[in-house]
Amino acid sequence: MLAEQDFHRDLLPGVYKMALTREQQIAALEKDWAENPRWKNVTRTYSAADVVRLRGSVQPEQTFARLGADKLWDLVTQGAKPSFRPDKDFVNCMGALTGGQAVQQVKAGIQAIYLSGWQVAADNNSAESMYPDQSLYPVDSVPTVVKRINNSFRRA
Repeated sequence: MLAEQDFHRDLLPGVYKMALTREQQIAALEKDWAENPRWKNVTRTYSAADVVRLRGSVQPEQTFARLGADKLWDLVTQGAKPSFRPDKDFVNCMGALTGGQAVQQVKAGIQAIYLSGWQVAADNNSAESMYPDQSLYPVDSVPTVVKRINNSFRRA
């Protein structure tokens, strides 16, 4: 039997979700929406049944994305651990354009890292050209940089 907390956070790996009946998937999603603080004050114009009906039969698990999102949610909602200014409650965050920068920032105690669209437009897009900060660069540019950064974290 699957653990109760797995249903609560709706973080079951895709293979386990496939093993659940349609009704179990709907119930798990409804429970998550009702009990998980992440969804408090979110108004939907659709039901859990609509989501289950429309999503694919295989839900890929994006582990790095899920873990990063969970960590950021915890930092924002439960309070950041003071690192540079013990008297303040904030999340230390910096932008990184390369994997090397991101790894060094984590080693220095930065709690969160973001990838800025203007940095990608100016310096690191797949067209190898400089663009204004208007999202005119190729659509694969940001995912490519994120992949490089994540690969650096995997090897660090």
